[in-house]
Amino acid sequence: MLPFSERVWSVPRSRHLPALNRGIAVPKNPTTIGGHLRRRRLELGIHQSEAARILKVSTVTLSRWECDKVDPVWEHHRHIIEYLGHDPFQSCGLKDPYGNETNGGASFSPPSLGQSLKTRRLELKLTREECAQRFRVDPKTLRSWENGLRQPSRIHRDAIRGFLSSRIASEA
Repeated sequence: MLPFSERVWSVPRSRHLPALNRGIAVPKNPTTIGGHLRRRRLELGIHQSEAARILKVSTVTLSRWECDKVDPVWEHHRHIIEYLGHDPFQSCGLKDPYGNETNGGASFSPPSLGQSLKTRRLELKLTREECAQRFRVDPKTLRSWENGLRQPSRIHRDAIRGFLSSRIASEA
């Protein structure tokens, strides 16, 4: 039998696992919605649970947004704009489908196939999983196309072009 011990070990959590940052770099000039959200939360010095409460979403949802695993649905845009103090959706290539802006506005460079695919997917309010099923690919593959990390094969490029040129009425 071992003798009873009164020793207590105390290790500060901040030395091993920072509570706010968790070792992930904070973007100086964010180009994604997740980057904007993460930067603002760390500027305010609050935890994800507090930011999630402000944005009226779950902590898991906010975490997925910050990691750019999913994009916020249109219903959350107003809260996000209020939280950030500016509209990040325009600079990230997303526009409000209910807005009155024209589709062909002035642009210096045409959007890539992946950017066009993401924009069209969001206009149709499809999740990445739903859209990936249409092309019979993994959602991770679709994400890599949208982010420009990979290029689709010729067969998939033709399918994507057809998807981009289709009208909402033909989707139903």
